[in-house]
Amino acid sequence: MKKICIFLFLLSFLSSCKTTNFSKEEIKNTQTSVYKPTREAYAGFVWEKVSGAGIEFWAQRSKDISVGISETLPGAFIEKQVDGSPVALGLVIQVFHLKNQKIEDVFEVLQDDKNWKQSDKCVFHKIACNRKGVTRYELRPSGESLAAYQKQTEEGPVTHTCAIWGSGNSGIRYFEIHESNKNKAIFVEVGQEAPLFDEESIVVK
Repeated sequence: MKKICIFLFLLSFLSSCKTTNFSKEEIKNTQTSVYKPTREAYAGFVWEKVSGAGIEFWAQRSKDISVGISETLPGAFIEKQVDGSPVALGLVIQVFHLKNQKIEDVFEVLQDDKNWKQSDKCVFHKIACNRKGVTRYELRPSGESLAAYQKQTEEGPVTHTCAIWGSGNSGIRYFEIHESNKNKAIFVEVGQEAPLFDEESIVVK
């Protein structure tokens, strides 16, 4: 009788406990709603959430300068208001479709760049990333092109390699694949100083 009572008590307790399963969409919403930029905005700027082209992130805006979305690229640019219209100043994020869910799929698009050189033999290298669910890569030349790049760095700053997509010794740029959507990769141009967008806040939808 005592064993039966204990069993009924445990059964009642367990039935009252509910397991909550969060969808990927709920996880993404939590990431963007809870996250706040960790650095102060530049003088004359304020932080705002930017969304579109399958990405969402925090960016700074002033009266004349902002980070705008391009649905056709798709990606994001630094924009300046000129005579009441936005003018793109520079690419900061570009979204790539991965047909095989592999970072190497990006080469199909990069090879269309007029400055791309097959002789550079550029390859992706996985680099450290402190964001959970995000894998980060740098694009670097290899072989003779790597040796030529290393010689250049001894003479002065090299802003980029592999057309405009590869790493140099001046400025930061990389690619990412997010667990939230493995069918996409993003290119992130951080630059030499803290950018107008928060690179750690990017969510891929």
